[in-house]
Amino acid sequence: MTRSILTNILVLIALDVLAQTEIGKKAPAILVDEWIDNPHQDFKKMEGQAVVLDFWFTHCAPCVYTIPHLNELAERYKDDSIVFVAITYEKRPGIQEFLSKKIMFANIGVDSTYKTIKAFEVGGYPTTFLIDKEGILRWAGYPSHLDTGLIDVVLEKQYYSKVLTFESTSVSNWVSELDQEPRYPITISKNNYMEGASGMQFNPTELSIVNQSLDQVLEFLLQKSKSRILVADMNRYDIRFKIPKELSRADVKKAITRALLDELSLEMKIKPKQVNGFDLVLSNDSAFRANAINHRHVYNGTGVSAGRTFWKGEGVGVMDLARELENRFGTYITDKTKLNGLFEFRFPHASFDSAKNYLLTTYGLELVPALLHVDITEIR
Repeated sequence: MTRSILTNILVLIALDVLAQTEIGKKAPAILVDEWIDNPHQDFKKMEGQAVVLDFWFTHCAPCVYTIPHLNELAERYKDDSIVFVAITYEKRPGIQEFLSKKIMFANIGVDSTYKTIKAFEVGGYPTTFLIDKEGILRWAGYPSHLDTGLIDVVLEKQYYSKVLTFESTSVSNWVSELDQEPRYPITISKNNYMEGASGMQFNPTELSIVNQSLDQVLEFLLQKSKSRILVADMNRYDIRFKIPKELSRADVKKAITRALLDELSLEMKIKPKQVNGFDLVLSNDSAFRANAINHRHVYNGTGVSAGRTFWKGEGVGVMDLARELENRFGTYITDKTKLNGLFEFRFPHASFDSAKNYLLTTYGLELVPALLHVDITEIR
């Protein structure tokens, strides 16, 4: 199994799998082969301290794009009785090379024998644990979900933590309004330290992106497929945008797009184009209700994965399905279903015909040949 395939598998696992170590019980001992000298952080003793324990590795994109969030927490609590620890199974040379390019405010340990990784039953990367001063495990989860409220509870600064949820919103055709948007700061740098792996996190406080091309980023921001976006810049970037509290959810992607274009000195133009493609229509309502709707599931986010034979999406909209079909098969598709909501879809990706037939028989979604008028977004 190649490193890139292994990385992709681990990243997919990390979206849904959390360690099974029991909350409220004594946490396992933190044992490492060696501690790595960190040019950004002096080693801190853990005895009698609360601990934020993160399991990561250098080629894991979600691990990398959540580092700034953990760094901010470490900086905020640097004078408190809490230590940030990052454990990886990798060897010293690779870690040191990584630290020469990326900042981490943590004690960094090597667990090449997997003693600690197995003791905490880590099922995916990244996974983070919060341990109190008595060594009791108080929280486990995805690192970007660790907030000051949770830490303040462990440090006995308050007695409860506020839980935030983030609802995804659709983006209207606001490209023509970008010139009137306020300017917000954004951090952008070319990625020259990762191959293959890439990722993104989007929550109520920030957008963090690691090692993605501009067409990938704009596909997310504009909610368009790559076939509708033309970008001359072929570089891959790390991007971070801290979402201002006064910015409404409906305007977040618009503000990020404006900041991105300004920072890279780019212009966006919309060019209409007539193309041959397909209308996506609902031809069998019963099949859709039976197979696309899961009434027992409340979605906290969108999850997509692609195995050897099938693409699968949970908590996705029909427009998400249409964009995936466009990207995967290089065609144009217009959603004519007028179906709003979050659904569960899958389709075989061996060929367009196999996907087309499966969607019709399973969900009653028909792809009808049509002459389409589409807008092509050009970035220069």
